[in-house]
Amino acid sequence: MRSLQRCVSFCTAGSYDILALAHFLKKKGFVTHVSRDVLHVTNNKRGGDVFFFNHGCMVAWGFTKHFEDKLLEFVKDVSVNPLMTIEIDQFHYHYGDQTTVNTHEQLRVDIVTLESEDSQIKLGISYALAQSIKLEAFEETIKDAIKKNSALPEEIASWGTVSLSHNAIFKRMGEIFITRSSINLNMEYLDAPEFFWRNPSLEPYYIMMKKFLDIPSRVMALNQKLDVLQELLDILNSQVQHRNSSFLEAIIIVLISVEIIISLFQFHLV
Repeated sequence: MRSLQRCVSFCTAGSYDILALAHFLKKKGFVTHVSRDVLHVTNNKRGGDVFFFNHGCMVAWGFTKHFEDKLLEFVKDVSVNPLMTIEIDQFHYHYGDQTTVNTHEQLRVDIVTLESEDSQIKLGISYALAQSIKLEAFEETIKDAIKKNSALPEEIASWGTVSLSHNAIFKRMGEIFITRSSINLNMEYLDAPEFFWRNPSLEPYYIMMKKFLDIPSRVMALNQKLDVLQELLDILNSQVQHRNSSFLEAIIIVLISVEIIISLFQFHLV
C-alpha cells in the first residue's frame, strides 16, 4: 500500500470568526483563501491543506499531529462558544486511480483514495467530514442532557413527582431548552451546502463521503433524541404547573379556613 497520510476532522467550537482567522494566519505566512463559509489554508513549505468551516469545525489534510495541535491553538482566539471537549475523527488518505473511501479491515482504519492532489476534491470531501464531526458534537451534547435527566421519568412513575426543588426544576428546563435551541438553530449545517450549487462537479465526492459516514440516518436519530429532550421538557413543565396549582389550592384552603375561624369567632361573640 502506498504511503498513508493523516486526514483529521475537529469540532472545537460553536463557530469561528473566519475573517479574523484568515488575517491571523496570513500574517504568519500561510496562503489563505476565504469563501462564503470556509477558509482554505495552505503552506508552500510544509504542504498539506486545512479547511476551517464557520460552524466551528476544521479538516486537516497531510499534517503531523504536532502541527494539528498548533492549528488547534490558532483557532482558540477566534472561537465562539468553544466546546469543553474537542470532537475528533481520523482518516488516512493516499493517491490512486479513483477517488474512493473504504475501511481497511486489517489495519482497522478508514482510508480515502484520491484521484489527484486537487484541493477542490479534498474540499468536497471535507464538507462531509465537517458535517459528521459537527453531528458528533450534537450527539454528545444530547447524550449528556438525556443521561443527566434520565431518572426524572422514573421518579414520576414511582412517586408522582420529582425530588428537585422548584428552582432546580427551572434550571433543568433552562438547560434542556438551551440544548434544544442551540442544536435546532445549527441544524442548517447538516443540510447540503450551497457550495455545491456553484460547483456541481464536486458534489459526487461529498455524497460519497456523506453515505460512508451514514449522515442521513444519524440526522434522523438526532431528531428523535431532540424529541426525547422535548418530552423531558414537557415533564418538567407539567411538574411546575402541578406544584403551582397545588400551592394555589393550599392558599385557598388556608384562606377558607381563616374565614371560617373568623366567622365562628364572630358568632361566638354574638
